[in-house]
Amino acid sequence: MHVESHGPSRRSVLKGGLTVAAMGAAQAWAPSAAAGSRGPYIPYSSNSFFRSRVAGAPVDQTATTAFRRFMHSHPDQRAWPHPRINGLDGNEWGTAWALGLWRHPVWRLTGNVPSEVAVLRTEGFRAPEWFGDLLTGTSDSPFVVLDRPNRRSLWANDAKLVGERTISVGAAGAFSHDSNGLDKRNPRSTSSFNFRSRGAIPDAMAIRRGLVRRGVSTGASLGHVLHLFLCETNSAAGFCHPMVGAEGDKNGWGAEGQRIAIAPSVDLTRRGLSPGGLVIARTLQQYGCYIGDNSGSSSALKAQQATRQRDPWQGLLRRDSLAGITWDDFVVLPKGWQ
Repeated sequence: MHVESHGPSRRSVLKGGLTVAAMGAAQAWAPSAAAGSRGPYIPYSSNSFFRSRVAGAPVDQTATTAFRRFMHSHPDQRAWPHPRINGLDGNEWGTAWALGLWRHPVWRLTGNVPSEVAVLRTEGFRAPEWFGDLLTGTSDSPFVVLDRPNRRSLWANDAKLVGERTISVGAAGAFSHDSNGLDKRNPRSTSSFNFRSRGAIPDAMAIRRGLVRRGVSTGASLGHVLHLFLCETNSAAGFCHPMVGAEGDKNGWGAEGQRIAIAPSVDLTRRGLSPGGLVIARTLQQYGCYIGDNSGSSSALKAQQATRQRDPWQGLLRRDSLAGITWDDFVVLPKGWQ
């Protein structure tokens, strides 16, 4: 069992076309403008879960009420009424992220590399020369690389630089960009390659600076679903699409894969958000996020990791950029909806 920790702790969905009359049981989203087609690359097919919107989606009102009550009462969550963004302002629990291009050298993984993605050990992946400097050395030390030449995104954790362009990892996975971005064990997947622990989508695990900058300049969102690290899931609830597994021994709320979103009735422009924070809030309203891991502390999203050597953000996004949003602004979508 793997827990994505964010720091010290006491413990270490949808179907459109509903009418207004049906909103007692389900609230409908209004369609909104798509993220621009030009700019930073976003992987996977247009019909992927990763790029799917929540416009016209129904809401599970019973689950929404239970979720809000849970977020008010959980001991690790009570002090934080809003989603936090890790990896910023000196916090080292974000996701080291890099874009790999043909001009970059080849890196390889060693350690616990599953046979399903042994190519990461043998063929390797492209990443900048300075990529090893991003690794935080925390107990999780995760990273995501968007490897354009090999047309795949890879994830690993417990990453440590152990040699020239060689990284030892505790777990690893990879998804092909020429797919609908689902783990091959998911019945809806179009890939025979994609594999990652419990099916989490690598690219949903890092908020990218380039996409935030694009969103600020164009009034758009990130253009994709985000991965939420919840304070504690409920193992008895199991998992649902897009996930293919769940952690055990958890007694919180929700199934892994459960999707939540900021309600369409929330006017984000009246919440005092910074330009960068507004991009993330628009993303959570237009695309939502799904529960992908237990945090080990308060619930959070993860940003592209800022380090002392490399800070891509320079104040564009802060750890509490979503302080104008509360968990009561979120609604829960039916399990498995896309």
